[in-house]
Amino acid sequence: MTATQASPFGFPHAQLALLRQFGRWSVRGGVALAIIVLAGMLAVATAIAGLALALGAVMIQLFARADRTRAATAPGAAEEGITLTARRTPRGWTVE
Repeated sequence: MTATQASPFGFPHAQLALLRQFGRWSVRGGVALAIIVLAGMLAVATAIAGLALALGAVMIQLFARADRTRAATAPGAAEEGITLTARRTPRGWTVE
């Protein structure tokens, strides 16, 4: 008998219950969609950060390799290279 009673808006209770259930499912779907979108954005941000770190590491390796090759060969050095002598002092190491 309660299924035929009218609500204040003129709808039967079964239809209002259906609307409430549809609203609940819509909210659940919206929350699930928001979680999926946020997870995707986090994945993209993580990938961008990883690529930036990799690019920085490659740049450091390229510039460090260029500095090492320039420092290893002094101007006017013989083909076999220069031998340096280092000794320990109270203030650190000294190269002669």
